[in-house]
Amino acid sequence: MNPKNPNLDALTKDPQAAQLLGNPSALKSLLSAPETQKLMNLLNQQAGNGLQTAAQAAAQGKPDALIGILNQVMKSTEGAETIEGLKKKTQK
Repeated sequence: MNPKNPNLDALTKDPQAAQLLGNPSALKSLLSAPETQKLMNLLNQQAGNGLQTAAQAAAQGKPDALIGILNQVMKSTEGAETIEGLKKKTQK
């Protein structure tokens, strides 16, 4: 039996996220996009070994650490440009 995940439930209620989750090829394309890879590298550089722990905490409903890491990345020009590139890809 699969327990309900309130974070996933909230994500599926967002029209843009639900559309992406309902389109496996678009999701696969986004996950393999150079911008996604660059964002992951930036997050890893910022957080070091703490990224996985922060992601696990976020999956359990405690996103503060992950949001903090993402905010730090977004303060850099490179991070902001990378996230803007991802936004453009998801709006297509």
